[in-house]
Amino acid sequence: MRLQEIGVVHNAYKNLTDIPRQGRMSEEVSAIEIHPNYADGLLKIEQNKYLIVLYWAHLAKRDLLKTIPPAAKELHGVFASRSPGRPNPLSLCIVELIECNGSTLRVRGLDALDGSSVIDIKPYTQMDALAEML
Repeated sequence: MRLQEIGVVHNAYKNLTDIPRQGRMSEEVSAIEIHPNYADGLLKIEQNKYLIVLYWAHLAKRDLLKTIPPAAKELHGVFASRSPGRPNPLSLCIVELIECNGSTLRVRGLDALDGSSVIDIKPYTQMDALAEML
């Protein structure tokens, strides 16, 4: 398996304690700087109001298999939770796209640390919203 970093996050979240529990709980604006060789992938991205950002939670613990989620009182397996600590700390967040300026996206609601590697970006669609309602 080989992942390619397509960009990097820039924001005010410098420490793990700075990050909100969920990105949507914050009005913080982050910049996602897309590397030049992937900038063509941003063509028409501004047609989307919301995006799914996949990023690598590089400071998350990778040796956890059980955790107590915030709303729970007992242990859950990490695959039954949204915990960032997991064998492969691949995280996702739905963000609001504020603007695309060249190869930089300004987004609201991203819960990634400053310096996190962006792995992929996908549009958040009506089908995603419908799936949440099921």
